[in-house]
Amino acid sequence: MKRIHTSLAAFSLLAWSAALSGQTMNSLTAQEKAQGWQLLFDGKTLGGWHSSAPAQGQGRAGTPQPAQPGALAQVGSTPKPCVAARSASNVPAGGSHWEVVDGSLVACGEPAGYLTSDQGYRNFILSIDFKCGEEANSGVFVRSPQESGGYEVQIWKQQPAGYNTGAIVSTAKTARDYRFTPDQWNHYQITADGDHIVVVLNGETTLDIHDAKFSEGNLRLQYQQFPIAFRNIKIRRLP
Repeated sequence: MKRIHTSLAAFSLLAWSAALSGQTMNSLTAQEKAQGWQLLFDGKTLGGWHSSAPAQGQGRAGTPQPAQPGALAQVGSTPKPCVAARSASNVPAGGSHWEVVDGSLVACGEPAGYLTSDQGYRNFILSIDFKCGEEANSGVFVRSPQESGGYEVQIWKQQPAGYNTGAIVSTAKTARDYRFTPDQWNHYQITADGDHIVVVLNGETTLDIHDAKFSEGNLRLQYQQFPIAFRNIKIRRLP
């Protein structure tokens, strides 16, 4: 596990630096292809993803859970209207709306909710860029079984229970505060290898833990508070 963690931390720093330097977005390099990386978002369509509604009153392992505070409390703005021509179709009742804008996955309109991967994953390295406002409330879920629960890697500067950015909600808090840079692109690398979970934000490891509650499931991008956008979503499966 230590060997994998060391190499992944080095990759994270390089990937984040490359993103900031303006590499081609939403594509794989020849080296990434050789390493087995898969592109999960092509920058043009919502292929491979679908909108899903929040599970009402359900938390980890199906236990009742109240809604997060501030679910639709817009701070100084209102939700960005969706453009029908570029928005997802067949949105389920209560599902959130997403569209592709300038090569990014962008949540729009109401209500809050999720964009969920069509496929599930077990052991992997996930690489993803996100951009949000100072008061944004979002997250990246991994190993989310049946499109609910799973590990939520937080994007929220001050979560009421202390699971702030870089933490995994209801599983592990960070030892200190880690902050995303508002209104600029940030980078998450999330590794799930058996019960070993590592979260790296902009080249810094925020969590390195062992937990076995969830072993496999979908990816979910959360839209809890506007604005939030994602791009450069890549995954490499591990044995």
